[in-house]
Amino acid sequence: MTPVEIVMLLRRTRLRVGDEAALQLSIEEALTAAGAGFEREHRLSAADRIDFLLGSVGLEAKTRCNKRVIYRQLERYAAHEAISALILVTGTAMGLPPAIGGKPVYLVSTGRASL
Repeated sequence: MTPVEIVMLLRRTRLRVGDEAALQLSIEEALTAAGAGFEREHRLSAADRIDFLLGSVGLEAKTRCNKRVIYRQLERYAAHEAISALILVTGTAMGLPPAIGGKPVYLVSTGRASL
């Protein structure tokens, strides 16, 4: 699946947002139902482990979290060769640039997805 296809899938999925584990489980269920191949908790390095890797598309799920912390984490992930694009699924109200480290970045708001 392309990053845009993944984003569209998640935006039309009712995501459970009680905590990060519930959010990750609903993402996993949506990806599985769509037939998307993915790896959970993919280790990019000794210090970096992204929630989902779909080919070379990294997907990180965050419930409410500090914007600066989220952005720095995405910067670290974007620096890895294994990542070609990033998708952030979050309940934190924030904006993102179109790219980080030259890699496209997409945002899925859990508030918007649950409407």
